Amino acid sequence: MARDLRLYWWGQTASTVGSLFTVIALPVVAVVHLDASPGQLALISAASTLPALLFGLPAGVLADRIARPRRALVLLDALSALAIAVVAAGVAADLVSIPWLIALALVSGSISVITEVVYFLHLNQVVESGQLTRARARLQSGQLGAGLVGRLVAGPAIVLFGTATALAIDAVSYLLSAAALLAMRPVPPLDRTPPGGPSSFLRDALAGGRILFDNRFYRALLILLAVPVVTGAGTGALGAIYLLHTLHVPTGVYGLVGMATGLLGLLGSTLAGRILAPHRDARRIIVLCYVATSCFALLYPAATGPLPVAMVLAGLGMGLPALFGAVANIALSPVLIADTSEDVLGRVSATLHVYSGGLGLLGGGVHAPI
Repeated sequence: MARDLRLYWWGQTASTVGSLFTVIALPVVAVVHLDASPGQLALISAASTLPALLFGLPAGVLADRIARPRRALVLLDALSALAIAVVAAGVAADLVSIPWLIALALVSGSISVITEVVYFLHLNQVVESGQLTRARARLQSGQLGAGLVGRLVAGPAIVLFGTATALAIDAVSYLLSAAALLAMRPVPPLDRTPPGGPSSFLRDALAGGRILFDNRFYRALLILLAVPVVTGAGTGALGAIYLLHTLHVPTGVYGLVGMATGLLGLLGSTLAGRILAPHRDARRIIVLCYVATSCFALLYPAATGPLPVAMVLAGLGMGLPALFGAVANIALSPVLIADTSEDVLGRVSATLHVYSGGLGLLGGGVHAPI
């Protein structure tokens, strides 16, 4: 299984580097090339979170009925590559418009909803019993480290080669991720219950919510998630126009502002293995981390003054929440496995994504100008 985990690490790392090219290129396309308004940026941000509300619960039911999660992930990577490649071609041909970017956000968000649920099920298949926390920390560290690399090279690459090339790199990265999945050793299929009728599907879709609300810790977790997710969505919706237009951050170094997010998030992932020692209560660590995330997010609105000072404050306002959020994200894995049976794990995970997506949509809408 160590070989498979390495392949998974390489595939996820490559995909993360590519995704950072898109994360940085799309705001440049919207703000610099299409002169998008704050309201249009908010629409693009909302479009990426709307699928979580529409398809999240059905995705959880689907995930709990998928016997071979790896095959599903390969298909999802292929669809992501196709969607990004279409927009890259549109940018190259000077055909792209705001509706194109909204459509890409909707498609990518829909694929992401299913991927995030199936990813956890597949990882649980790949790692040995009791090694999930360490494997999750390793994968998350790789993704955050790749994010740093992506932010370092994406801005200069966009200046040198253009946004279409940056998007094309992301499309190729999804294909590399799919190739890594295909190279992994086969695993036995999961034992799944045959699908029932429409009424059974609806009942199954709501099962994750019932489990969350019946569990005291999960109820507290839903409250703790509110502030960091809402503020993070607002930052994502207006961050590009604030940095590029208000602070006049040059396009070539725009990606560097977010480096603190990757750097401190990487630090959090690295420390998580030590913090989450077997004798420590993962639930208490999650609570403390989300409280700290909410407090440090207040630094971002304070990002004013001379450009270097404002960039540092903005970086810390994104980076410190990323540090504590990384630890909390890893700590949540053993809690989910311990408190949730495998046959409903997908639905519980999907319900959490739906809830986070709703908060993100609220955050993007609240921060968007009328």
